[in-house]
Amino acid sequence: MNKNLIKWRSIIIGVIIVLALYLISSLLSGTNTLLTEFLLSAIIVGFMVGGEMKDGAINGLIFGVIGGVIATLIMLVFYLIQGYGAYLSYIAYSMVLSLVLEIVLGCIGG
Repeated sequence: MNKNLIKWRSIIIGVIIVLALYLISSLLSGTNTLLTEFLLSAIIVGFMVGGEMKDGAINGLIFGVIGGVIATLIMLVFYLIQGYGAYLSYIAYSMVLSLVLEIVLGCIGG
């Protein structure tokens, strides 16, 4: 197995890009455009990795997992700040579904 299969630099840059876009879009417009931002950032990660499609998909998957978990935690904090703490059990299903979609989009975009 190739030791240089995972390009951490491109994954970290992708996570920074998606978090910056998410914070800017949610604070400025108030809408959740996270899935679009994940697809865009995953495409960027895939281009930065280069090589075969398999390499881009693996790095995109890792990016999706790391970025998805961080974005879901930020979304959870935003819900708690906005006063939805009592409704988190109802919102948890949509947050898990959003996390799964972010991971899938990371793999597809990569």
